[in-house]
Amino acid sequence: MLQEQSRLFQRLLSLADLVLVALCWLLAYWIRFEVLTPPEWLPLERYTALLPLVIIVAASVFWTTGLYAPDRAQRLSRLALSIAKSVALGLLVLTAALSFYRTLDFNFSRLMIILFGALTPLSMILLRAIVYAIIRARRRRGLSTRRVLIVGAGHLGRRLEDAFRQYPWMGLEVVGFLDDDKAGPRILGSIDQIANVMDRFKADGKAIDYVYIALPLTAAERVEHTLAVCAPRLAHVCLVPDVFQFDIINSRITDVEGMPVIHLLDEAPQDGRLIFKRATDIAFSLLFLLLISPLLLVIAIAVKLSSPGPVFYKQERMGLNGHTFHMLKFRSMPVTVEQRSGPVWAKSGENRATRVGAFLRRTSLDELPQFINVLKGDMSVVGPRPERPFFIEQFKDDIPRYMLRHKMKAGITGWAQIHGWRGDTSLEKRIEFDLYYIQNWSFMLDLKIMLLTPLKGLVNENAY
Repeated sequence: MLQEQSRLFQRLLSLADLVLVALCWLLAYWIRFEVLTPPEWLPLERYTALLPLVIIVAASVFWTTGLYAPDRAQRLSRLALSIAKSVALGLLVLTAALSFYRTLDFNFSRLMIILFGALTPLSMILLRAIVYAIIRARRRRGLSTRRVLIVGAGHLGRRLEDAFRQYPWMGLEVVGFLDDDKAGPRILGSIDQIANVMDRFKADGKAIDYVYIALPLTAAERVEHTLAVCAPRLAHVCLVPDVFQFDIINSRITDVEGMPVIHLLDEAPQDGRLIFKRATDIAFSLLFLLLISPLLLVIAIAVKLSSPGPVFYKQERMGLNGHTFHMLKFRSMPVTVEQRSGPVWAKSGENRATRVGAFLRRTSLDELPQFINVLKGDMSVVGPRPERPFFIEQFKDDIPRYMLRHKMKAGITGWAQIHGWRGDTSLEKRIEFDLYYIQNWSFMLDLKIMLLTPLKGLVNENAY
């Protein structure tokens, strides 16, 4: 119920935002060419013809950046920051798109774009402030309030209450808890007393509308008892299974022939965000390879002259869902080194690399051919770094949660790498940062990692 209503609220909000985008586009034109002293006047039709493009770009960027995710219905300050970031990215995309539309007799007004970029986030923030103020006023007057009783006052039940507080516009008022093992001012009694508690609230004219069951997975009998009591009293009953005690990756709920299925460990769902991520990977990799093609040629010649052998080195790595692929690197060692030593974990002070190869490793330039892996679909620009199956067999049973990092496509750079966890550093910390990325992945997080990689991820004391 909470998720469905939140989704409806966010969709209505997204439609309102697109109306605001269109109005701000027209208002920016009016201010630029009607209010301010114009150096030259351009007809409105030139700009209204571009409104569909502006709206499409805005809708795509707003949804891709997670602006309408359920957890965004929280504090206005956080919303304002999220809106500002989304609008800034949208302006960047829009400006790039409009650059292809320039003609000999028509150049876009930069001042109008600046005005549009200022008016849009302000109007979106103002809309939310007004909506939330109206909703809070209605709740204070007791309008449309629905009372919630939570069965189970443990960590899950308290977390559920905190979630309801973050959605004040939903009008869900937690009246208290029922629990067999805890006591306190918010505990209304034991679970066996649920019938008396619900009848007492109804007699006072404050009937319980929703009962949320937040009990351990072993409490099947108490769940059954709660359902039996609530059925004749017409209260809505929701079960919140206590699965947060486990490590959860990409959790969601689907159904199979009407049977609810909870995904605990899964790869990212195949939705629009993954399509956008893949499109971004392809576009960025093509552009990047084109721009650095002279550098690639210089490195290839240097590698060829450094020692006999091929320019590229193919190494088997493990990626998404345990599938292996051959990752490309510029060769940094003589071809006979690993034939003699076998797979060896790179450590500080080793001297297996050639002089050219040592420089390429220190500067991470040996990783550049991996953008070809990105184009092939083996890797993404951002994701957990892939490891060799030989070492994975050693780590997977000794390091908790190690294999969970393969629930996301491997990347050239990642959250762990920009924080220095690469090379011969703590694998536990690396896994911690990889799992944080998987659990919190978004386009904005990818963009942040990509921007920080040249500063923190290329030249690193742990790169050898």
